Amino acid sequence: MVNCTFDSMPGVGVSRRHFLRFSLGAAAASAAGIHLPAFAQDSGTVAGASGKAVIVLWMGGGPSQLDTWDPKPGQKTGGPMKVIETAIRGVHLPAGMEKISKQMKHIALLRAMTTMEAAHERGAHLFHTCFAPIPGQDFAAMGTVVAAQLTPKGFPLPSFVSVAQQDIPQSSAFGEEFKAFTVNDVNNPVPNVMRSGGVSGDRQKEREELLDAQNDEFEGRREGKEVEKVRTAVQKAQDLMTTPLLKAFDVKSEPENCLLARRLVQAGVKFVEIGLGGWDTHVNNFDTVNKIIREQLDPGMGTLIKDLNEKGMLKDTLVLWMGEFGRTPEINTTNGRDHWCKGFSVAVAGGGMGGRIVGSTDKSGMDVQDRPVTVPELFATVYRHLGIPENNHYIVNQRKVKYSYGGKPIKELL
Repeated sequence: MVNCTFDSMPGVGVSRRHFLRFSLGAAAASAAGIHLPAFAQDSGTVAGASGKAVIVLWMGGGPSQLDTWDPKPGQKTGGPMKVIETAIRGVHLPAGMEKISKQMKHIALLRAMTTMEAAHERGAHLFHTCFAPIPGQDFAAMGTVVAAQLTPKGFPLPSFVSVAQQDIPQSSAFGEEFKAFTVNDVNNPVPNVMRSGGVSGDRQKEREELLDAQNDEFEGRREGKEVEKVRTAVQKAQDLMTTPLLKAFDVKSEPENCLLARRLVQAGVKFVEIGLGGWDTHVNNFDTVNKIIREQLDPGMGTLIKDLNEKGMLKDTLVLWMGEFGRTPEINTTNGRDHWCKGFSVAVAGGGMGGRIVGSTDKSGMDVQDRPVTVPELFATVYRHLGIPENNHYIVNQRKVKYSYGGKPIKELL
């Protein structure tokens, strides 16, 4: 039995209000006066690019599977949580997940995820990159791979956007432009962007020409890629400052249920990750989890899936609910649950994968009963759905690194 307990690390995340704003999508962008270009309104993506995208709801701290997707009512390990019916007969979820339960036909549950990593940092790295951390090896996050493979050339917005999630591995394997663009301040999501009334267009053009001339002169005296990196960064910044798609980031004037994640995907962004922390429940697990579920998770995730489906986007948009590991079936002396990396849950919505349960744990939740699923299998499934060859590779320190570490797609989902 694996039961590894490490020092707790507070989960990084956002407040209830901001999690809802960034993850829900109950109203169209136009409802708030946001006028995206025709390609974004009509097809949800840029012409010439795949409409497929990924939204990750990252549950920082390690969420309890027994108190979310794999409840064990009536068992000693189940705790006091009560369960409710869902849209799938015979599948139950904890009370408080009423909105999510109505969307179960769109959600697939992997109830026997298994890893060897029960430390926060290592587990988070594994679920972001498909690899356990190795000193000196900068493995690329899934978001970087997806953005690099699916983003059309010249797309002006960041193609991988992270909201309130600080610990995403940053790799330059695909170029600087495909690293995560992090939004920390929900009231100022794209800081330092030029507003009207600042420098005039002619003056700005003169500045850009001067910078370009200085870079040419500097490049002529040096070898290396420093100037090339600067040019790329400057060009991306200029594109971001001038594109009408920048309005997709504007959430200040929107109702609370009209959120950034769906809007960015609709505008052509290929990967959005939203952090919801607070799941490191070594103490007082049940009250804490119940509060998170009722106030943040259920209204956020439930409405997001409903909204994507109603707008015809759910077929091509995968929504992944996951954290770095699960929680012990045994309840500790402080009414909490500790770290658990054997037999926990990941939820996958969209992509035509919904309404399926893959793998199971026994009545107590202590042991995997059938069909364990590994992280490489999860990655391979995501890449296969997106049309990305899962066995393609990138180079890290002259070493070939396969996107899914040789994992095979989960046939029960595809």
